[in-house]
Amino acid sequence: MENAYKKYKNQLLAFSLYVTGDRELSEDIVHEVFLKFASQPKNTINSTKDWLFISTRNLTYNNIKRLKRNIYQPINSHSRISIEQKILINQILKKLDFDERELILLKEKYGYSTKELASMLSISEENVRIKLFRIRKKMQKIAKE
Repeated sequence: MENAYKKYKNQLLAFSLYVTGDRELSEDIVHEVFLKFASQPKNTINSTKDWLFISTRNLTYNNIKRLKRNIYQPINSHSRISIEQKILINQILKKLDFDERELILLKEKYGYSTKELASMLSISEENVRIKLFRIRKKMQKIAKE
């Protein structure tokens, strides 16, 4: 439990914070996920990382629905891209569906592999690749508008 907390806490917090835009809420969500994880029988969990991510995602979405908050949050300001590029990327991300935005961010910002994404989303790796391809094409089209 302690190893999982040290290993995944920041990653889960970053994801939840990106979605909610509220640090305190995100910390509460991650804390609640780890409490559930601690009480979960270990033989029912195939992949700790997947279980933690899916639980964080679900709890974050539930909180968003409950609070009816805006899910858009600007890209991290510590990035090396220019302000104009950040604005453009954020405008493009706002035009994507929530599921599309989630998938592209998990791949590009958080560095999840196609295999990890397939496992998390319960779809095939090929389906993940196709979805990412289509999302990138859509982003290119939006950027040209």
